[in-house]
Amino acid sequence: MNTIITMGLTPDNIKDFLIKAIDDKPAIVGISGGIDSALVLMILSKSIRKEKIHAYFIPDSYTPKSDFEDVKALEKSSGIPIKVLNIENTIKSFRELLPGGKRENFGNLKSRVRMSILYYFSNSMNGIVVGTTNYSEYVTGYYTKYGDGGCDIEPIISLTKSEVRKMAFEAGVPEAIIRKTPTAGLWEGQTDEEDLGFKYAEIDDAITHFKNHGMFPETPAGRRVMELYNNSNHKRKMPVSLED
Repeated sequence: MNTIITMGLTPDNIKDFLIKAIDDKPAIVGISGGIDSALVLMILSKSIRKEKIHAYFIPDSYTPKSDFEDVKALEKSSGIPIKVLNIENTIKSFRELLPGGKRENFGNLKSRVRMSILYYFSNSMNGIVVGTTNYSEYVTGYYTKYGDGGCDIEPIISLTKSEVRKMAFEAGVPEAIIRKTPTAGLWEGQTDEEDLGFKYAEIDDAITHFKNHGMFPETPAGRRVMELYNNSNHKRKMPVSLED
């Protein structure tokens, strides 16, 4: 993950960070219908010229109809056109090429296809790919390596999921997006909290303790987050080489 971390916890801090990091280049961002990308788009819309923002919603057959509706609401709230690029035929081709793959493998593949599309546009425009990973996802490794973890800047990576939710209200994210159950949307019925094993409130308490004290608390959620953190260390490091 090519990460520039902003330590500010207010929309104005993130706005200043975006202005400096993007430096008047085109900003390319993937929109999922979830709260994290919605918050990033809303703050982007108040940070740089709107004609510089290129937002893409990249659904497939597993994308719920409600996500399409939420993206439309976000488009209206942000004032940023969101282009829809359906990748179902692309994923179908991969399934034919790679039969018998596990559900999780194809979920990660979809994330990498989406990031490849964003970088196609970034290369075409000489732009900056703006990531949407939050601190809870970063610590637990709840993102796809070289998928949604592949980007140029990470404006909300210092915010836990709970902080993202609070800031989303302040930033004017549509309430339907804020209230919806968090999901990566990689397969039908998937939810973040089921994958992680705990509610975000418990996860964020453990992560905040880690952020403040450098260690995880001796609680069930703390032990689970520590396990996820240790198992995902490779995602937060550069590739190993002879220079290490």
